[in-house]
Amino acid sequence: MSLYLNSSNLSFKKVVNSGFVDKSDLVSFLNAKLNSENGFICVSRPRRFGKSVNAKMINAYYSKGCNSKDLFDSLNISKDNEYLQHLNKYNVIYLDMQSFKADLASGKSYLEDINQSVIPELKSQFSECFDSDNTSSSLPEIILDIYKKTHEQFIFIIDEWDYVFRSFPNESKLLEDYIEFLRQIFKAEPNSQAVMLAYITGILPIKKYKTESDLNNFKEYTMLNPGVLAQYFGFTKEEVKKICDLHDIDFEETCCWYDGYKLKNYEVFNPVAIMGLCEDGDFQSYWAETGSFEGVKDYIKLNFEGLREDIISLINGNSISNINTNKFKNDLSSIKSKDAVIVFLIHLGYLAYDSLRKVAYIPNEEVRKSLLTAVEECHWSEYSEQMKFSAELLNKTVFDKDSKFVSEAIEKIHQELTSIIKYSDENGLSIVVNNAYSAASEFYYKPKRELPSGKGFADLVFIPKLEYRAEYPALVIELKWNKSAQTAIDQIKEKQYCDSIKEYTGNILLVGINYDKDSKKHTCLIEEYSK
Repeated sequence: MSLYLNSSNLSFKKVVNSGFVDKSDLVSFLNAKLNSENGFICVSRPRRFGKSVNAKMINAYYSKGCNSKDLFDSLNISKDNEYLQHLNKYNVIYLDMQSFKADLASGKSYLEDINQSVIPELKSQFSECFDSDNTSSSLPEIILDIYKKTHEQFIFIIDEWDYVFRSFPNESKLLEDYIEFLRQIFKAEPNSQAVMLAYITGILPIKKYKTESDLNNFKEYTMLNPGVLAQYFGFTKEEVKKICDLHDIDFEETCCWYDGYKLKNYEVFNPVAIMGLCEDGDFQSYWAETGSFEGVKDYIKLNFEGLREDIISLINGNSISNINTNKFKNDLSSIKSKDAVIVFLIHLGYLAYDSLRKVAYIPNEEVRKSLLTAVEECHWSEYSEQMKFSAELLNKTVFDKDSKFVSEAIEKIHQELTSIIKYSDENGLSIVVNNAYSAASEFYYKPKRELPSGKGFADLVFIPKLEYRAEYPALVIELKWNKSAQTAIDQIKEKQYCDSIKEYTGNILLVGINYDKDSKKHTCLIEEYSK
C-alpha cells in the first residue's frame, strides 16, 4: 500500500467516524483552481485548527488510489455539478512534512529522507519511466521525468509545510535547501506544468526573503488575511451552535470559553476544543497545552521595548493597535521586534486579529488562561504586584462596595499607565478600568465592552463564571468624562443597560466612574441593582 502516492482514504474515514463537521465545500473551491495559475494555495493557521483534517479530506477526494464515493455522497460537495468529474481521478502526492527527519549529526539530510521515502513509490507506479539511463535522484527531477514521458500531472497536498522552519530555525543551509526544493517543484519551469494543484498548509505563512518569497506564485490565506477561506479555518459559530444543541451544552458558556477569532464575516472556534468539550463535558483548556506553549514563554520574555506592557494589557482584557504586520518575516529567526512577537502569537492562535479594526486581542477564556500561565512562569514582579492590588480592589468593590477605595485605586492605576495610553476620553478610562480589575479574570469572563442593551451600549460588563455566580455579582460599569459618577449610575438605569444581561439571574452591581479633567480626580458610586 502506498503511503505518499495515491494513498488510501482510511485517515479521512476515521475523521468522518469521529464527529466530522462538513467542510467539503472547500473541495468545490479547489476544483475551480485545477490546472490554473491560481492552483497554488498556502493555508496557514494555528495548531489543532483542522489543517490536517482538511488535508486528509482533499486527499480522499482526489486520490485515484481509493474509492471515496460512499464517504462523500452525503456531504455538501456531492451537490456540486462537477462532484463526480473529479472524484478519485488524479495522482496525488500527500506529504506530512513532520514525518520526515533530518539527522544533522550523521549528515543525512531532511531532503534525502523525503527522496528516499517518496521516489520508490513513484518507481513502482511509473516503472516504465525508469530505465538504466535514468540517473535522476531528487523528487523534482523524477516528477519532471514522469511528466515528460507520460504527460501525467500531480496534485500535491503538503501538511505541516513549515515543520523545518519551526524545528530547525537556525539551520540556514537546511532551510534554504528546503525552499529551493519546493521552488523546483512548484515554481520552476517546466516542473510546475506537472502540477495540477498544490495545497500546502502549516502554522507559518511562506517565508519571505528580503521583499518577496521564492514561492510567490502561491496565494496565501492566513490568520491575518483569511480571505474567502475564513469559514474553513475552524468551526463557525453556526456550526458550534448545532453541536451544542446536539450534545445539550450551554452555547453561551461555550462562546465565553472558545469563541473570539473574528475572520472576515465569521467567528471561528478551535475544533479541538469543541470536540474535547463534547467528549468530556467540561469547560477547560483542550488546545493551548500544545507543543507551541514552551516557545511562547521564550518569545514573550524577549527584551523588546513595550512588549511586556502589551502582553499584560492583553491579559487584562485590552486590545492593542498600530501593529506593523510586516515586521515578522515568517520564520522564527526573524523575530527581532515587539511587533514580530505579536504577529507570531497571532499565527500561533494565542492572539486574534481583527482585520477591520486592525487590533490584536486575546480571543477567549481558554487562550487567556494559557497565556496567563506563560506570564506567571516568567515571574514578572510588576505583574504579581498588580494582581495583588487588583484582587484587593475587586474585593472592595464586590463585597464592601467601597466607592472611595475604588476611586483612589483607579486613580493610582491611571497614574501608572499615563506613559502608555492616551488618557483623554472614555476609551482611555476604559483601558484603566480593565487593568485595575485584572484580578477579576479568575472569577469573571473576559469583560464585554459596549455591550448592546435596552437603549444603548453599556461601557463594560463583567459576567461571573458559572461556578462563582453564587458568590460574585455581575458588574455593569458606566464611565464618564467631566460629568459625575451619579450621572453614570443614572444612565445605566435610564437606558436599561442591565437588559444586556437580562438572562443572567444572579445579583448585579451598578458601578459609575467619572474622571474630572480639571481636578484630575476620579469619583465612584456603587449600587445594587433592583430587578
